[in-house]
Amino acid sequence: MRKPELELRVLDIVERVAKGQPIEDDTVELKAEWPQHHLKATRRIAAHANTARGEPILWLIGVDEKQGVVGADFEELSRWYYQVRGWFDEQMAPDLVSLAVPYQGLTVVALLFETERAPFVIRTSALGPITHEVPWREANSTRSARRSDLLKLLVPIQKTPKIDILDGELILYKMPGRDTQPDQFQWQLTVKLYIITFSAETLVIPFHTCKVAFRGEHAPDEAYFEKITITPPTTFHARELKEKVRSLTVSSTDSEVLIDTAGLVHLQGEISTAEHPRLNREIRIKAMLTPHHSDRPAVVQADFAPVPGHDSDSPRLLARWQWKPRGAEPAAPAAPSPSDTTTPEEDL
Repeated sequence: MRKPELELRVLDIVERVAKGQPIEDDTVELKAEWPQHHLKATRRIAAHANTARGEPILWLIGVDEKQGVVGADFEELSRWYYQVRGWFDEQMAPDLVSLAVPYQGLTVVALLFETERAPFVIRTSALGPITHEVPWREANSTRSARRSDLLKLLVPIQKTPKIDILDGELILYKMPGRDTQPDQFQWQLTVKLYIITFSAETLVIPFHTCKVAFRGEHAPDEAYFEKITITPPTTFHARELKEKVRSLTVSSTDSEVLIDTAGLVHLQGEISTAEHPRLNREIRIKAMLTPHHSDRPAVVQADFAPVPGHDSDSPRLLARWQWKPRGAEPAAPAAPSPSDTTTPEEDL
C-alpha cells in the first residue's frame, strides 16, 4: 500500500472514531498509547499477523474508540519497535511501514504490518519452561495456536481480490400500500466496481456468499440488501434485440460472476423497508464479497451523499444518493422533507 493510500485509510478510521462510529474491521487495532509491555505487544502483533492470512494489518497509536483521538509521539517508534522485534524468533518480525498522520493538531502513528511471511513465532523464555509459541488471535483475545490453526497457515494463501469503486448510485422509491397494507420503501443500489484477482485462475464469486449492508449516518443498525447480482457491463443490441456483454474478462450467470485476471462489474441490490428514512443524511455502503477459494471476504465500503433537487418523471421516486469519493467536498444539503422532522428511532 502506498503511503498516500495509507494516509487516506488512516484518516477515514480516525474520523469514524472522532464521530463515535464503530470500527468494523478485524485487520485494524487501535491503541491510545504505545504498549509498554514489549513481550505482550509482540505476542499480540504475532497473533494478529498469523490470523490475517497474508493480508496487511494496521495498528494506530494515539487512537482509542472510548477516548477518541489522543495523539502519540512518532519519535518513540524506533525505540519501541526495536524492543518488540527482539522477541520474534530469529528476528523474523512482520515487515513494517510507518507513517505519522496529523489530525487536528495531534499526531496519529500508523503501523502497517505485512503478513505474507507467516507463521510468526515468538520467544517466551521469560514466561517459564516453554521457550517458543505461535500466537493466534480469536476475536479480541490472544491464545496459542492449535493444530487446526496451524493447518490454515500451511494451506497456500490466495490473496484477497482488490476492489476499487468507480461510481455508484442509490435510489429510494415509495411504493404505496394496498388495502390495509402500509407503504413500503424500496431501495435500489448500483455500484460500478473494478476487481483485480491477483491470480491466473478464474475467480468465481457466488452471489449467495455476498453481503451488502447499508447504514444511515448516526443510525445504530445496519440493513442488508437482497437480490444481489454482479454482472459485466452490457449494451443493448438493437438489431438482435438483446443485450451484449462489453467485457473480455467477465461473465456471469444467475448465481455467480466469473472474472479472469481483472475486470469491470456492476453490483446491484434491492431491499424494501417499512419505516420512512431520513432523506438528507449520508449513507455508508459496505460490500463483503467472498470468492470461491476463500472463507475471507473482500470488503469495500463507501459513503453516498444525498443529491439535492433531483428531477424525475416518476412520482414514486423520493430521493437519490451518489457515491462520494474520499476527500470530495461535502454535497449541499438536500431539501428538507417531512421525514426530517421524525424522531431518531425512524432513522435507517
